[in-house]
Amino acid sequence: MLISLSVVGIAGAIQTEKDWYLTVSPSLTYISYSNSNIKRSGFSATLYGALTLKYYGTHVFEAAIGNTHLDYKNSNSNWNQSDYVIAYTNYQYLPWYGKVGFHYISSPNTHFSSTAQIYFADIGYVKRYAWDGGVFVSYSNYRNDIDAVQAQAHGGFYRWIDYYRGYYFGGSFTWINVDYPSNTTYDISKLTKNNYFSIGASATYFTPKYSLTAGGWVGERVLDVDAGGFVVYNLSEKYRWGLNVSGTYYVNKKVSITGIVGYSKYKELSSGNNVGTLTTTVSLSYSF
Repeated sequence: MLISLSVVGIAGAIQTEKDWYLTVSPSLTYISYSNSNIKRSGFSATLYGALTLKYYGTHVFEAAIGNTHLDYKNSNSNWNQSDYVIAYTNYQYLPWYGKVGFHYISSPNTHFSSTAQIYFADIGYVKRYAWDGGVFVSYSNYRNDIDAVQAQAHGGFYRWIDYYRGYYFGGSFTWINVDYPSNTTYDISKLTKNNYFSIGASATYFTPKYSLTAGGWVGERVLDVDAGGFVVYNLSEKYRWGLNVSGTYYVNKKVSITGIVGYSKYKELSSGNNVGTLTTTVSLSYSF
């Protein structure tokens, strides 16, 4: 979602005579868990912004700040977390682009992931209105010598109906390597291997007034870095698959509303249960 918002900002900057363009988007997410021995429900709030500058090419500066609260069952302490993200993307040498960013997680809890530093980068090639491809990489450092390295090859192509309407089809292949001391006392020690693989696909139908997207992935993911570095799954969970549908309605050239519904399954390492997660997100985007 956040990546698509920045693309909207870039498109707006290209379509106007201004040499700068600012997009601001607050969002709210409700989370519901089923068959978990630990978690009941939760919510998160995020404020995202993207500043696009046209100065010897196009440059995009992104930032986000978010807070997440999870209600735990029984005597388990609830989870509270703050996320801070910054990123810079250089389109000066189109059709090539490059992106770097940093994601910091802070929590008062005592889990190994109560603090984390995630460094990420993306490099790719964009043939405008035809196809694109790239490689996203990240390194996540957690407490007690626990870390993860991730690489994701991604790409997609367009199929146009007419000058204004069409489809975009995307795909990805993700590899994650998790490293932790063999004598760790955290439940991540219940993982049976270090390398995890998954594939994903999505399809988007877009018009000048609205867009609709359906996508999903299957395989295994642990400590996954998603949404171009803006979302991190930093708890002790081994995800197996996920599905999501989203829609964006463009009220006018400055205002849009986005809704996303997602469902995923993961294995809860502490209990061994297969847990379902249902998320619902609503966001409002305003461009200056």
